[in-house]
Amino acid sequence: MAEATSRRLTTACALERMRVRTADGCDLGHAFDLRCDTGTGKLPTVTAVVYGRRGLLERLGLRHARPTFVSWVRSIEGRVIVVDDDAPGPGARKR
Repeated sequence: MAEATSRRLTTACALERMRVRTADGCDLGHAFDLRCDTGTGKLPTVTAVVYGRRGLLERLGLRHARPTFVSWVRSIEGRVIVVDDDAPGPGARKR
């Protein structure tokens, strides 16, 4: 039983569809995509988490949707990605 609760995040894809919330509890939606830096000679590094309705629209191929994203994740608590309180909320645009 303890083994099930101590699962580790083993791939970046495990972040997809997790809930995204600010540290003060504001629900921002689900994570739909990841942005990575794949520079020559280095391992890929996740640089941003794309979330919310606009993130889903972009994932579906509507590139003009201008998704909201956050580049700093405070923690991952179970199936929830916790970000800073100043992350763009639902409907916000961030370039």
